[in-house]
Amino acid sequence: MTIRIPDKLNFGGGDLVEVEYLEQVFTITRRAALKLLRAFHIRPMYVGKKAYFSLPTFQRIMFVLSLPGSPGFLFPGCAAKNDVRITKDENFITEITPELLIRASDPKILAEMAGCSGRDPGILKKFVTSADRPMKEKKE
Repeated sequence: MTIRIPDKLNFGGGDLVEVEYLEQVFTITRRAALKLLRAFHIRPMYVGKKAYFSLPTFQRIMFVLSLPGSPGFLFPGCAAKNDVRITKDENFITEITPELLIRASDPKILAEMAGCSGRDPGILKKFVTSADRPMKEKKE
């Protein structure tokens, strides 16, 4: 069996990845992958015969979902959707709420993500510096 690496496009705003990426990572069908994007409020972009999505946007939402205090998320087609105790529990959601989308769009989340990834800490200044206050220049 040959595994095909999903296509990636980059226009400067982060990677657009073929929907097949979600199929392979989560071992789900294309239909479930498209339902997942719909639940995350991410619309795919169709180029030719392929569908792409913004990987950075997807990662931000996944990061917010994994933070302490965030609700549990039931993926499309998961076995837990058949468990009445879980589906009746208000701490589990099947679609990203507007509050979570607002939280994911906060620049502080990018700073937190950068900190968790072990990248250069200097990059954090770009995310936490107020737009109306310029960064201090280094004296040489």
